[in-house]
Amino acid sequence: MSSLKGSAIPLFKIKVAEKGRIKDIKEIIVRIEGLPSCLNGQLVDLGDGVKGIVMGFDQDNVLALVLGDSSKLRMGREVSGVSEPFQIPVGENFIGRVVTALGHPCDQGKDIEASSYLPVFMSSPPIVQRAPVDSFLASGTKIVDIMFPLAKGQRQLILGDRMTGKTVIALDTILNQRGKDVICIYCCVGKSLSALEKVMSVLHEKNALDYTIVMVATDSSPVGEQYLVPFAATSMADYFASRGKDVLVVFDDLTKHAWAYRQLSLLLERPPGREAYPGDIFYVQTQLMERAGKFNENHGKGSITFLGIAETQQGDLTGYIPSNLASMCDGQIVLSAQIFAEGFRPAIDLLLSLSIVGGKVQPPILRENG
Repeated sequence: MSSLKGSAIPLFKIKVAEKGRIKDIKEIIVRIEGLPSCLNGQLVDLGDGVKGIVMGFDQDNVLALVLGDSSKLRMGREVSGVSEPFQIPVGENFIGRVVTALGHPCDQGKDIEASSYLPVFMSSPPIVQRAPVDSFLASGTKIVDIMFPLAKGQRQLILGDRMTGKTVIALDTILNQRGKDVICIYCCVGKSLSALEKVMSVLHEKNALDYTIVMVATDSSPVGEQYLVPFAATSMADYFASRGKDVLVVFDDLTKHAWAYRQLSLLLERPPGREAYPGDIFYVQTQLMERAGKFNENHGKGSITFLGIAETQQGDLTGYIPSNLASMCDGQIVLSAQIFAEGFRPAIDLLLSLSIVGGKVQPPILRENG
């Protein structure tokens, strides 16, 4: 024993991985036996390069969402828990690119080198990391800037029926950020491929991709990606905000996000509530919207501004999802199908639209004229 005195004893890292087995496969949801210590949001290695993310529990089983090709999976296969949350690649190299909810490029460009990795599901910054929302964000739409001004760190909802110009207002806001040191993220949720192509043509034509990241999960993407993409876009925004940047995130649209979560919840066999939505739909979307804000030096002195789009049916603002989203935001821009039919653009209903932030963020010239 004396010969060991003073000698360096090597240290070993012991990595413990829990094992389980696939008990059942239902489309993109797998039921797994075992993994007693796993947590919601944790990664699971399903084999053949396929990963899963823990979405819930059923008695003694784990319910996981498949991230990838579920056709490769087989019942009885051994799987292992990964002791880390689901993360996506983030960084400056994503600017100008089109990527999926998992951070994979889908624009036929080269692979993207990530600067870092961040969890998709992050808690919102606490109050001690927040600063007053008092900086003007020009949308480029005069009636919005004068009557319903936006602020950096605000959450603003754009409501309206189909084909009333909701995406146009959001795109105009992105185009207006050229030369203003604002990073923009356009998050496509459940839209058709043709609609996405129209958006991309505008961004290309106006050279907006110089400062914009496009994150997509179209209606042909797996429902799991449609559920994850707004959270992934917000994690991407948080990377820049924590480095002092102002970030604008457009969610187009959050109604489709609610539809995706409803479909996912039915596959998870959760009891449906109003309009077949699960009972926690309000919590899930609030968890997303609370991540916006303007931050102080404890969180990088940046900001994340949300422009969320939601679809109404025949102008009904009391619908379950539109009213939920309106209660989470700091204001709303309501578009009217009747005003649109009369030829007015943008077809904003001045009586139903509002901005809680108000004129305190406007430049003096706008405040005086308003």
